[in-house]
Amino acid sequence: MPVLDDLFDPADLAAAIDAGHVTRKQHPKLPISILTYTPAVQYERAWTPVTRRCRGLVVDDGTGEIIGWPFEKFFNLDEAGQPYAPPLPDEPFQIFDKIDGSLSVVFFYDGQWRAASKGSFASEQAVWSKAWLDDHDAGGLRPGVTYLAETLYPENRIVVDYGGREDLVLLGAYDRDGAELPLHEAAVGWRGVGSVVRTWPAMPLQKLRAAMAVGELPDGHAVSGMEAEGFVLRYASGLRVKCKLAEYVRLHKILTGVNERDIWRLLGIKRLAGYPPKQVAKALMCPPSDVTAAAGTSSLDGLLAQVPDEFYSWVRSVCARLDGQTAALCRTVETTYAAHAHLTADRRAFAEAVQSTVPDPAVRSAVFLRLDGRPYELPLWRSIRPEPTAPFRTDEEN
Repeated sequence: MPVLDDLFDPADLAAAIDAGHVTRKQHPKLPISILTYTPAVQYERAWTPVTRRCRGLVVDDGTGEIIGWPFEKFFNLDEAGQPYAPPLPDEPFQIFDKIDGSLSVVFFYDGQWRAASKGSFASEQAVWSKAWLDDHDAGGLRPGVTYLAETLYPENRIVVDYGGREDLVLLGAYDRDGAELPLHEAAVGWRGVGSVVRTWPAMPLQKLRAAMAVGELPDGHAVSGMEAEGFVLRYASGLRVKCKLAEYVRLHKILTGVNERDIWRLLGIKRLAGYPPKQVAKALMCPPSDVTAAAGTSSLDGLLAQVPDEFYSWVRSVCARLDGQTAALCRTVETTYAAHAHLTADRRAFAEAVQSTVPDPAVRSAVFLRLDGRPYELPLWRSIRPEPTAPFRTDEEN
């Protein structure tokens, strides 16, 4: 069985870890570790033989033996030939469905079949996959072989809606020496565990590209981005690339990129429409062009066009909360103004009273605007800016 030092120079691995490009996480109970590239690699395009291979690589801490082989990092079809991505070989290729879930690395260690997600032994997806393995017939699996499967269950949805489906979908397998096994061979032992990824008949690459652009499967059937993600092409030499439906890419960008602060900004553009655009842009900390844009994905209505119901409901619930917070502050402004209305003839006395009784600076500012008969919603909206939060969905793989 190969050891870690057989894959790459230990100094290169140490340098990648020191640079923050690879993490090595130990199992909470067992003497094994998992090595995974970090988000910084994706942002910096810092792809090297080390970072491409550390995609959920499982290693025995004592012996250094590799006991879990993941897929090497593979790129989008349009990235092929870039400095960080290999070019497409002049070879035949197979076409597989791209499943929209989470990768599980399934391996045998210490008398049990175990599972890890791309970067953890203890993630929600890894725990779910281990429980699934325990509840199903893994007797056909061969110790020493790593099985790579996509974890699907409703709570782990990214974009594609698989309904109530729960499954470990076999994607590929590697023998103990790191050589990839034919999918049909690995599938024989997987029957008691879960399903096997669908394979499509061969077709010209340009025809497949065209189908992805218009939302069609290889058989010509039209699908949306909530019905399918796309495909993985595996060339004869083992190189993989992924190609995704254009509509899936659009939805993925929204669902994994929008957080509560984005909604606050987009809703603020609508709620503060009566203010000068430059003033609104300064308050919302965004370019003036975002404020003046009237349609498209830069607007809240454009954001909500053709999105999953769950995302729509989440956005609306955040909007309702923000509007509720603003309404409560407006009521505070009005009650505060009413309580000091008898002092409005003496601006200095009014200011001293408000300063001494109103601790919230945004409310104080709004009360003075109220005194002058001017709109006061802008400072209140600025004051309810949410703290940074995670987006609606998280997808570490993509």
